[in-house]
Amino acid sequence: MQLRGKQVTVFGINRSGVAAAKLLRTSGATVTVTDTRTADTLSKEIAELDDETRSPYRKFLGGHPPECITDADFIVVSPGVPLEIPILCKARARHLPILAELEVAANLCPAPIVAITGTKGKSTTTLLTAAILKTTSRFRNVSVTGNIGVPLAAEVQNITDKDIVVIEASSFQLESTVTFQPKVSVVLNLSRDHLDRHKTMAAYRAAKLKITDNQTPADWMILNASDPTLKDFALSTAAKVIYFTDSRASEASTCSSVFRDGKELFARWNGSRKKVCDVADIPLRGAHNVQNVLAAIAVGLIFGATESEIQKALQTFDRSHPALSHAFEPVKTVTGVEFIDDSKATNVAAVKAALESIENANTILIMGGYDKGNDYTPLRQLVRERVKTAVMLGEYTQQIEKTLVNITDIVKAKTMAEAVQLAYKNAAPGDIVLLSPANASFDMYTDYKARGADFKAAVNALQPTP
Repeated sequence: MQLRGKQVTVFGINRSGVAAAKLLRTSGATVTVTDTRTADTLSKEIAELDDETRSPYRKFLGGHPPECITDADFIVVSPGVPLEIPILCKARARHLPILAELEVAANLCPAPIVAITGTKGKSTTTLLTAAILKTTSRFRNVSVTGNIGVPLAAEVQNITDKDIVVIEASSFQLESTVTFQPKVSVVLNLSRDHLDRHKTMAAYRAAKLKITDNQTPADWMILNASDPTLKDFALSTAAKVIYFTDSRASEASTCSSVFRDGKELFARWNGSRKKVCDVADIPLRGAHNVQNVLAAIAVGLIFGATESEIQKALQTFDRSHPALSHAFEPVKTVTGVEFIDDSKATNVAAVKAALESIENANTILIMGGYDKGNDYTPLRQLVRERVKTAVMLGEYTQQIEKTLVNITDIVKAKTMAEAVQLAYKNAAPGDIVLLSPANASFDMYTDYKARGADFKAAVNALQPTP
């Protein structure tokens, strides 16, 4: 990608936008930045942009006037900027390329890229994959970037061809890629999510599928054989396909694969079957994390990781990374009642995975939040079997209540403190209280982290029953 001398407008002054703007200017482009938020709201981001000796960026704040794209050769969008806003529609009418921060940064990346996407489990699998690759010592450095918190654009100038990059790639990032070509793509699962942005499942699926658009037979694609919605992905890629599954599915027996057999994890690799590790080696709680580990193992095997290296990576895995907070995280046990923070479960698939990991039939489930176009029907049977009370949190829970009516007892709460109190009141020793909202947090909180922190605070404030 030739950047020197180009006029580029960056939409969205968040972490990705700031990183993209700085990378573009360092690469010789003239950069304009624009955001609907005001200068007061963006004071921290503007200070970071202006903390350089060169001339200031051209800025349009509080809106996107037509002048922000008048001289642009192309546009870079931050992941949070919807592509259908009027100014971007005008840009498309003028045939201006609209590219993701990921697209620009990946074009400048000299190292092989492992890109991981899916509706749930991306952050966990990204960290597990990085841990395995680090243990192999085959790379000078393993860089973890993307949706997990550090934009690739912020790191790419420090990356060499002796490194490897593991990227958590969201649908918002992928939908504006054009030439993005990871050496390894991983698709963990696909279920209904983000329809407030993508509008249809077909569009959401198309955004995810872009992860493999430019892969060749020299590349790899890792797919979940247990997810029937991904079967067509194998037909859409030129890359070599490797399957993973937490059962001995037929796909796993005919292809290169990584799979679970009882209490052990195996690989069918280069025509032979070998044990990789025990399920007991998995460092994270929850049945859904078996699949995340299997996907990470597949990446490791591609790059030559041995069984002993994989075992070491799992056994020494650092669970303190911020991305693992609020993801099926045990908080506290109060008079025999265990509280689990799964605030990161912002879609139905994540709640389903959480409930499948809890065999206890006496679970009190706290749900609710900003609905992104969810279908809660897949939860009905699990809720019937495992949830004795569902606590509806917030003002926008009508669709959940409609789906679960007559399935379980339903109570309502206006605040997190009230929800935790109600859950505790309805629990008995041996029960589990699970915050797994199935929705985004934007109705009441800035993000899922703030929601999870409020849950933890409410749990810690509980007065144990005498």
